[in-house]
Amino acid sequence: MSVEPPADRPNPEQQLESGADAARTLLRNSTYFLASDSIIKLLSFIFTVYVVRQLGDERFGLYSTALAYAGIFSIIGDLGMTQLAVREIARGRRKPDELFWNLVLIRLLLSTVATVVITSSAWYVAGYSAEMVLGIFLVCFSFFLHAFLGPVNIILQGKERLDQTAILSAVIQVFFVTAGTLVLLNGFSFYGLIIASYVGVPVAAVLGARYIRRLKLANLHFNIDFSLWLPLLRKSLPFAIITFTLVAATDLDTVLLSLWRSPEEVGWYKAAYNLIFRLMFIKTALLSTLGPQLSRYYGVSIERVASSFHSGFKLLWSFSFPIAVGGTLLAQPIITLLYTDAYANSVPVFAILIWALPLLYLSSLFGQLTTATDRETKAVRVYMTSAILNLVSNIIAIPIWGYVGAAASTILTEVVSLALFYWVVHDEFPLTDLKNTLFKPLVAGLVMGGVILLISDWPLLPVVAVGAGVYGGVLLLLRPFNASETALLQGGWMSLRRKLGWSSSQ
Repeated sequence: MSVEPPADRPNPEQQLESGADAARTLLRNSTYFLASDSIIKLLSFIFTVYVVRQLGDERFGLYSTALAYAGIFSIIGDLGMTQLAVREIARGRRKPDELFWNLVLIRLLLSTVATVVITSSAWYVAGYSAEMVLGIFLVCFSFFLHAFLGPVNIILQGKERLDQTAILSAVIQVFFVTAGTLVLLNGFSFYGLIIASYVGVPVAAVLGARYIRRLKLANLHFNIDFSLWLPLLRKSLPFAIITFTLVAATDLDTVLLSLWRSPEEVGWYKAAYNLIFRLMFIKTALLSTLGPQLSRYYGVSIERVASSFHSGFKLLWSFSFPIAVGGTLLAQPIITLLYTDAYANSVPVFAILIWALPLLYLSSLFGQLTTATDRETKAVRVYMTSAILNLVSNIIAIPIWGYVGAAASTILTEVVSLALFYWVVHDEFPLTDLKNTLFKPLVAGLVMGGVILLISDWPLLPVVAVGAGVYGGVLLLLRPFNASETALLQGGWMSLRRKLGWSSSQ
């Protein structure tokens, strides 16, 4: 069925592209995220492992604490304007040139406020040492650089040029890996590593601005309209609350661990957590493309929104569930291989936290759906409830069970968050065809887990290869994907092969 769009939409009957064109856009953007910087992703992963090994558990704990404390309050430097502006541009409500310099100036002012608030609270409220406060201040300095890069990415995302944002991310990672390696080789403190993380941001901002002009997405002529500021800030507040609760759910446990336990425990916890975070790229590749598409579809074709949502759910679940099963069963050899026995205490944390992967994948999809369908107010309630639960459960669990309690608290919070999100959208977008969407990937994953248990005494890499082969084979036999999803996967695989240079066919 078709629905009438809300009255405030200026273009109520946008002409949607065909399903084939939509799929091509999804393929182009998603495969760029997966392939254009595939080598960079691999280098970044290796570099992350190198950082953990080189710093050791105590210094890595201090480094992680500085990032986490500044990260929790970093929303002050944006106040949710990123999500709002992407949606407004995608729907054609605002022109990029109308927003760009206003967003830059607002974010520069907010970054100043954020830096003062964060560093002052770290010293006077949290009671961190001068060494830690300086590290937190250095993290805050990156807010000023992202005040320029952020609006550039907003335009590219709103215009669905995620292929270009992937390139910019790759540029930043190249600079970080290069500068960070020099920092570690020369024995500098974790301060140098913090600075290295954002030395590539100005370069990416300049390149992004050139892309925007070359693609004729905007002129970027200097233009300030103060009358836009208050409406932007007012409408962005729900997104600010959402972002704050999301970041708090990620970093609050680290901050509480740093206040109540040793830096070593923080290091063990974050070493495991960072491995899982590195597996979020599939979610980012798919959802960064789906978000703007869903925003355009809503109010024009509910069927298109529902179809995209169901396909996204199935793909994310099918990818993440077997990783969670395998990660739990193989936690010990994975941690030992990557971090050596020095991080043996990270094993139980990894075995628990790996289940955050499917939960975060799916809750992020629901979050995109609520944003695209103007349900951000209801989403705020979900995020606020989850944030309160996360805070309370961490306060209870960390003093008793330490970093293992923090991991369990994270999983509990994500389970509740996912359930609440489904309750918010199920009236209009209920999950259908549960046999194919949920149960067939579940069966394939359990069969894979049984095989892994049988060969668990093998070396890690052969076990992973056999497990992946078993899962893929069982999934092919069960055939959970419909014709359009199969075509999308096949097209994505071929596109990925071309971008990786595995196929000479163009």
